[in-house]
Amino acid sequence: MTDRELVRRVRRGDRIAFDELVRSYLRPALALAWEFAESLDDAEDIVQDAFHRALRGLEGFDDRREFRPWFFTIVRNVGRNAAAWRNRWSFEPLAETLPADDGSPMSEMERREVRERIGMGLERLSPMQRTCFRLCDLEGFGAPEVAEMLGLEQSTVRVHLFRARRELRGVLRPLREEGGSG
Repeated sequence: MTDRELVRRVRRGDRIAFDELVRSYLRPALALAWEFAESLDDAEDIVQDAFHRALRGLEGFDDRREFRPWFFTIVRNVGRNAAAWRNRWSFEPLAETLPADDGSPMSEMERREVRERIGMGLERLSPMQRTCFRLCDLEGFGAPEVAEMLGLEQSTVRVHLFRARRELRGVLRPLREEGGSG
């Protein structure tokens, strides 16, 4: 059944049709929401809020348009609002506790340096480069899917992804050279 037909059925009060929309869009919505969240719980909250807003907004939705871009716009807006609220009201933790690793202190130090360098690299990326990198390389979506989620051209997604990868390779290059593998 098409999204258009599901939307029409949801408007008529068909709960099963709404459940089908949720099943179809849950994973990609979570992947997109994760870009604005600090945890899986936060991402799930964003997605849940987006589905509620979409359900409330279906009466005014022009079903001659595609549902997918409209819904992902809602996810992005909810995510941006949540991130803005979190940034305004967040506090730094007093101490970071990491589970003990039975590895040597040197390997822990090396892992910490890699994490720090990746964090530095991610901070250098533009928000859109970070989003494209996360959705493509970490979440496994293809450029066509990410383009549709973000309302961009596929070529634009590929450019953002190329630049993100290049930046991260540059940040990690010194570690590879120190380790003798580069």
